[in-house]
Amino acid sequence: MERSKQCKIKEFISEEQIYNDLKRYRDAALEEKGVTGATILGRDDIFVDLRASLKCYIPKCWGYGRSASCPPHTLKPEETQKLVNCYHHAIFLKVDMTPEVVTGPVTKAIVTGEIDPEGRAAGISRSTINVIKAVSKVEALAFYEGYHLAMGFSAGTCRVTLCYKSKDCAVLKGERCRNIYLSRPSMEAVGFDVFRMATRVGWDVYPVGCNTNPDEITHGSVFGLVLVT
Repeated sequence: MERSKQCKIKEFISEEQIYNDLKRYRDAALEEKGVTGATILGRDDIFVDLRASLKCYIPKCWGYGRSASCPPHTLKPEETQKLVNCYHHAIFLKVDMTPEVVTGPVTKAIVTGEIDPEGRAAGISRSTINVIKAVSKVEALAFYEGYHLAMGFSAGTCRVTLCYKSKDCAVLKGERCRNIYLSRPSMEAVGFDVFRMATRVGWDVYPVGCNTNPDEITHGSVFGLVLVT
């Protein structure tokens, strides 16, 4: 990971400096393994919708309630909206996958939680981990360069991607997170309308499920977001 230059906290940062820093953070995200797109967002490009978080439990996701970063243990959409209202700029990024990776048995493994040591759903897990690492990198860069309130959101459930070999979530037992610098709530879990945000910036996005025909889509995608300032 690129090391941030250590900066003291300033009460005021010029718009020119903010814009230059945001361009660097976008470029830093694009340098991360697997990242296929990254862009700078303004507040008007960030959408929160209650219905997005409902997708975590209607139908109920395998990870629901099993991680401190998943509902009902994380931010509610109304809290997310209040949070977004405190920011003006963000970095939005994505990792694309081939149709074969995001359809059929692989997607079913993610939905049911049937992740084995050989990595039955390794394709999606690798892509999601790439998002997680890119989000962590951008959040850290911004934090150490004076944007001390930078906050990241990633993709998927950390129980599948980071702790699938563990029997439980350490945080829910009152212990320290095993992956404290990587584990973040997914965008959908806290109510971000990721598909609307992706289409807003011109990215092609497809709804993917267990019955998706790989011949009918060009790719699948997972997304991450860092609220910067």
